[in-house]
Amino acid sequence: MELTITWRFVVGIDISKQYLDCYLLDRKTGQGWDRKVLNAKEGFDQLGRWLNERQVECTQTILISEHTGRYGEHLLRWTTSQEWAHAVVKTTALEKVTPDHHRKDDRYDARELADYGARFSDQLTLSKAPKPAIGQLKRLQAERRKMVDRRAALKIKLTEADIHDADMDQLTSMWTQQINLLSQHIKRLEESMDELISQDEALTARHQMIRTAPGIGPVIGRFWLSLFTGEEHLNARKISSRFGFAPHGRRSGSSIKSPDRSTGHGNSEMRKLMHQAARSVANHKPHYREYYKRKLEEGKHELLVINNIINKLIRLYCAMWNNQSEYDPNHIQNMKEQWKKSA
Repeated sequence: MELTITWRFVVGIDISKQYLDCYLLDRKTGQGWDRKVLNAKEGFDQLGRWLNERQVECTQTILISEHTGRYGEHLLRWTTSQEWAHAVVKTTALEKVTPDHHRKDDRYDARELADYGARFSDQLTLSKAPKPAIGQLKRLQAERRKMVDRRAALKIKLTEADIHDADMDQLTSMWTQQINLLSQHIKRLEESMDELISQDEALTARHQMIRTAPGIGPVIGRFWLSLFTGEEHLNARKISSRFGFAPHGRRSGSSIKSPDRSTGHGNSEMRKLMHQAARSVANHKPHYREYYKRKLEEGKHELLVINNIINKLIRLYCAMWNNQSEYDPNHIQNMKEQWKKSA
């Protein structure tokens, strides 16, 4: 039986701030070659010429790199523009192919990434660089989050200033000025994000659609866009698990009989904003308010009920996103009436 190889060539790329360590693997012959280039445009061009010299064609080749945040953004933008197939994998991917990952260097990692790509080629998901507007939206959102965290830390200092014996007037004055300046910068960033959204028809349509959902305000709406724009289909279960809202059972030890619980891990901003959204709908939306009160009367812990509401909201937001439809406030009542008729 003839073995079909989807990708004949696999290029493992270990990314650092300054350099790219590359390893080209020919799956047909088993041969491999190393190359180190700058993590910059001239380095990307060198990488392209090197692959061409080796008679490596785009249609037969996949590039594999780990997710390294901003250090890999320019490479992904280059591979997208040059139409190279590029899979960005999790930083834990190499654990599947080497038990000695702690004894590594960049050249070693590049080889192991190529090995990972060869062994798990059928499980790889290709990555594309986001549109410039989306990339800018993500960057502004990240900067906004940092400023909000700094402002919150300064506000805590202000509230604790009275408990110090020393004269705090000068410090409190400085903190107040910093808080005011950060507030101005945050407002400016939000205005810039709104302007970016308004200049892109697809972003505007998505933003207007998601803002109709209960619990979605300006902040959560922009954040949801920055996370998921570019994805046509969202899986609610995966999102709940990714951000630590999905309950997971215990499978070992004396705790095996303990109730399922969410992990509490995931993006801290997402967890904070979704918690606020759940609180909001539990207070202001009749359907969620009734559910909240009913579960508390049944003896459920308040945080468990809030977590359940968060999962309900995530399912709702994903359904709206996938169907590209606005929220219908009469949907729940219509469904109840249909259930009564069917019963």
